[in-house]
Amino acid sequence: TGSPEYQVAGMTERISYLTNHLKEHPKDFSPRRGLVALVNKRRRLLNYLAKEDVGRYNDLISSLGVRHKQPSKVQTKEQKYGRFPKQKPNKYANQKAKL
Repeated sequence: TGSPEYQVAGMTERISYLTNHLKEHPKDFSPRRGLVALVNKRRRLLNYLAKEDVGRYNDLISSLGVRHKQPSKVQTKEQKYGRFPKQKPNKYANQKAKL
C-alpha cells in the first residue's frame, strides 16, 4: 500500500529478483507466472500515474530506469479508418435488412 511511486518501486525490486532467479533456474515455471502478473500490475499502476500526474510519472520512470510506453488516446472510428475508401454498397436485398 502507499503512493503509486512506492508501489512501483517495490514491484520493480521484486521483478528484478524474480528475473535473476529465473536466469539461474530456467525450468522453474511457478515464479514465471508471478513475474508476468507483477509486470502487468506495475504497467497498470504506471498507466494510472501517467494519466493522473505526468510530472511524477516522468520522474519515476527516469529514477527507476523502467521502460514504459504511455497508453495512447483511443481513436474514433473516423480517425482510425477515415483515410481508407468507403465500402461499396451491398447489392443484395437480404443483406440490407441487417443494417
